[in-house]
Amino acid sequence: MDYRELVDKLNYYSKKYYVEDDPVVADAEYDKLYNELLRIEAEDPSIISHDSPSQRVGDKPVTGLENVTHEIKLLSLSNAYSREELEKFVENIWDEYPGAEIVVEPKIDGAAMVLTYEDGKLVRGATRGDGTTGEDVTHNIRTIRSLPLEIEKSGRMIIRGEVFMPVASFERLNRLKGEKGEKLFANPRNAAAGTLKLLDSKTAYERGLDVFLYGMDMGGTEHHLKDMELMKSLGFNINEMTRKFNNFEDIWAHVEYIGSRRNSLEYDIDGAVIKVDSKAYQRSLGSTIKSPKWAIAYKYPAQEAVTILRDVDFQVGRTGSITPVAKLEPVFLAGSTISNATLHNEDEIARLGIKIGDKVTIRKGGDIIPKVVRPIIDERDGSERDIEFLSNCPVCQSKLQKEETDINRKCINPVCPAQRKLKLLHFASRKAMDIQGFGEALVNKLVDDGELHDVADIYEKRFDYLKEEDGYGEKSVQKLHEAIENSKKKPFDKVLYGLGIRHVGERTAQVLAEYFGDIDKLVSADEEALVNVRDIGSETAGAIVNSFANDDLSNIINRLKKSGLCFTAEKKEKASDVLNGKTFVVTGTLSLPRDYFKKVIESNGGKVLSAVSGKLDYLLVGENAGSKLEKAQKLGVAIIDESGLTKMLKGE
Repeated sequence: MDYRELVDKLNYYSKKYYVEDDPVVADAEYDKLYNELLRIEAEDPSIISHDSPSQRVGDKPVTGLENVTHEIKLLSLSNAYSREELEKFVENIWDEYPGAEIVVEPKIDGAAMVLTYEDGKLVRGATRGDGTTGEDVTHNIRTIRSLPLEIEKSGRMIIRGEVFMPVASFERLNRLKGEKGEKLFANPRNAAAGTLKLLDSKTAYERGLDVFLYGMDMGGTEHHLKDMELMKSLGFNINEMTRKFNNFEDIWAHVEYIGSRRNSLEYDIDGAVIKVDSKAYQRSLGSTIKSPKWAIAYKYPAQEAVTILRDVDFQVGRTGSITPVAKLEPVFLAGSTISNATLHNEDEIARLGIKIGDKVTIRKGGDIIPKVVRPIIDERDGSERDIEFLSNCPVCQSKLQKEETDINRKCINPVCPAQRKLKLLHFASRKAMDIQGFGEALVNKLVDDGELHDVADIYEKRFDYLKEEDGYGEKSVQKLHEAIENSKKKPFDKVLYGLGIRHVGERTAQVLAEYFGDIDKLVSADEEALVNVRDIGSETAGAIVNSFANDDLSNIINRLKKSGLCFTAEKKEKASDVLNGKTFVVTGTLSLPRDYFKKVIESNGGKVLSAVSGKLDYLLVGENAGSKLEKAQKLGVAIIDESGLTKMLKGE
């Protein structure tokens, strides 16, 4: 048997074992052939093939993980928690596209992954990251035995999948970590994510990761299920429970079937994904700033367990809100060991009527954070005691306050160390300014040493004194200063997100930065102007206006400006100004995705809004326009179709 035949045979055996769960050779025979492969490659390294089983593990650890910008942004799925919510989602799809076929598949509880193949060879595996930027973990992706390193397909192919750690591998890993006295992983999802970020692929190989592929961004067909069939034919691991339907009863039955198998699977799932099969329909339906409108995740009813409430801690949040946290006797639930659970607020504790020492039922469902749902009163023996609420901040000892509209007591001390630390950590976090090395331990030290009071201090001070401290040195301090300097290059939306304004998450910050263009226009906007921005509601608008009215935030912004941070969005080149000052809402099914028309309008000076009102200039309509068309007609808004927009762009 020559070298090529040996490689092909070993890869075939691996596919039968790891992908098809149908082993055709004994382990001893496989090992014998694999050892022969290693012998041949050692004698003549020049013949080593890219897809050789020996190439799954690198010779030495990588020196670090490089950032990767995704060619296609990864969004998050919206959730449905009941049959009614799911049925409404499907009906909305069918209102737009009657009879559209719907695919149902398990939602694997792991780490999202983007894989790139070029002319049949695996060239990169990248983590999801923040959806825009991930990390290159190709060295660890190659260790996944069920993943082909080479396929019979030319051109470029980008596919998505979920890397997971099988339950058996997770239990074995935690057993070994326990024997060594190391900290255990809380659940298989965390274990998979942590393993992917290892620098040494040999350790990743030993831990036995696996992957299910569930989507093709490039190189596929025009239908999701056909993509799955194509990937399966190329040797990829596709979940066997993926099915297509065109009536809701069958959709719901399959969702229930997947749920019924949840506890018997060799891997964790945290729901089912329901998506439109046609990619043409997917493009037309588009997405919000956070989620696709053509897919949703159904979350199964929460799982429960009984444990003992040992104590209650009170934690200070970034905005000063005091949250009670239950300290529990550790219990395993839904793939995690639970020792803490949220109690939300004082009113919730009173409603539950729980006491320290109670046996309590805890629940973990769609939310990652478990919660206490009820005490088991019949189990009380008289040793239980009431939960005493704090009147002073547990960190700075300031008197707590609670307004009529507040659900939690608050520490309003602007220099409370706990709030200060959390604000600094948020600002320096990867999704915001991404200041490498600016972690919890360093922030705690700098605040405790009196060196940091607010985020502007990061750029106004130097931390050379750390060179003389244990655990630091000249090189680490130099790297810290370089990271701080590099963060000044971050775009406006990252700075805006880092400021920690209530309700302004990562996606909202992007929308605001793009819409207003600079901080001065945003600061001067009133609530009416803000609610006209796509996906900005009245509550978010109110929070933004109130935040910018605060003198402390204004002072911080001015200081950050002086330090050279970016408060102006990068200007996109306009095709023309022909639509300047005009506002549009886009609705209905058009010849191209709605996002295409939104970009055309914006690139020609127009603004795209999310809702129809009397102040709207134009409603651009396609087929099945629905309620927005009716409202526009009642309000006397000008209604145009695609040809009407084309005429406007020509100045007619």
